Amino acid sequence: MINPSVRTDGYLGIIDIGSNSVRLVVYSGVKRVPDVIFNEKLLAGLGAKLGQTGKMDRSSMEATLSTLKRFKALCEQMQVKTVQVVATAAMRDAKNGPKFVARIKDECGFDVSVIEGVEEARLSGLGVLSGEPTARGVAGDLGGGSLELARIKDGAVFDTVSLPIGPLRLVSQFGRDRSKIKKHLRETFDAIPWLAECEGENLYLVGGAWRNIVKLMMREKSNPLPILHGYYSSRSEISAYCHRLGKLEVADIPFKGSLSSKRREVLPTAAIIMEELLSAIRAKRAVTSSYGLREGLLFDRLDEETRKIDPYLYTCQTLAAERCRFAEHAGVLFDWTRPLFQRKSSDPASRDRLQFAICLLADIAWRGHPDFRAEKAVEAALHGSFVGISHRERAYVGVALNQAYGAPIDAPHLAPVLPLLKIDKIMEARMMGAALRLAQRLSGGAVIALEVSKLRLSKSSLCLEVPASYQEIANDVVLRRVRQVAQLIGRKAKIEIIPE
Repeated sequence: MINPSVRTDGYLGIIDIGSNSVRLVVYSGVKRVPDVIFNEKLLAGLGAKLGQTGKMDRSSMEATLSTLKRFKALCEQMQVKTVQVVATAAMRDAKNGPKFVARIKDECGFDVSVIEGVEEARLSGLGVLSGEPTARGVAGDLGGGSLELARIKDGAVFDTVSLPIGPLRLVSQFGRDRSKIKKHLRETFDAIPWLAECEGENLYLVGGAWRNIVKLMMREKSNPLPILHGYYSSRSEISAYCHRLGKLEVADIPFKGSLSSKRREVLPTAAIIMEELLSAIRAKRAVTSSYGLREGLLFDRLDEETRKIDPYLYTCQTLAAERCRFAEHAGVLFDWTRPLFQRKSSDPASRDRLQFAICLLADIAWRGHPDFRAEKAVEAALHGSFVGISHRERAYVGVALNQAYGAPIDAPHLAPVLPLLKIDKIMEARMMGAALRLAQRLSGGAVIALEVSKLRLSKSSLCLEVPASYQEIANDVVLRRVRQVAQLIGRKAKIEIIPE
């Protein structure tokens, strides 16, 4: 189903010189879901004075140069073969931008590509699609000096626009005057005709300021799964939170100790921008993406066939190949469990996708201590570095793997995320996990037992059918596992030996 081969010419580094931060990320190579080898940033604030002077100030440029020299040294030590350096709003809009680009080349040896605004919007949109191929709506990438918007649907980027309304620039122009900022934002958004066509779709949040707003809200809600990517909130909920945050003084921001002073300074204005954009789109919900410009640059390098690979299943298969004893059995396990799922689903493709992922990860904790394998498997499902999956889907996979390792449903490592799922989904996931537990007991890891046997579900019973020549594998130990599955779906359990 998936080809997880690593397509790489060695490590690849991307340096992103933005209006607020300068960041280096080193990736394992050019592939569908690259591993992050190294990640470091400096909040240089190149765009802080742009609204007042039209230039980047000297101290910010000196801090940026010092950081770039460090990044160069690190890349050389890590033997990073390719380093791509891009710059966005501050560099392209500042009067002293071209001179600074030349200075970076002279002192650091980096060729800086200053990306035009609409190209930045396109790449950010591609980044969102890389992490969530089914994304539909508007990708909004908020930097310190600009906001890039891209309309995304059907796996492609359509309309794009770059707007000079980053928090640093707005504060530089209007100070902390909320009414002037809001008036300016409304006039700006009203002038973009295609935004109205996105009504009822999602706003995908990209950029450090917006991600920090979501992080704060998740902490105030004590969200059971503190992972940003894939987290979504209704427009009414997050708009209300932004409305409150936008009125606060910087010193009054909740959990401010978890943010640097420079991050805190931009949050109230960033909250106002989000609230006004959500209103302009009349978005259904806001969805957080950990992918953006840098991932868009990588995604843009891939061929069409590689782009179409499901990023979540790709990562699951990669993990299975690294950690599981019987990774090649996932397809057989998936087919063997299908008779259990006769009940119609509102989204059968989504259910099948998750259940194939569960089959891939079924053996992921075998190296762990027997008393903690369930905990280890659930931890991998809930907290793994996945994209293309929501919090609810993580919980579904976690429930199934917990059941597959025989742990109780109210185990401490799982119980906090159960409220993310409705009871029918919990029972469905448990049934899948119990079926994997049965398969593991029946086969002992040898695929032949799954190829010759089959499950049959009727209105009254769940039957495991085994050919007469293999009847020795189906004893009372196996029958107990059949009963565990049957109990979850309200059926009687039995084993039938089938004549050949």
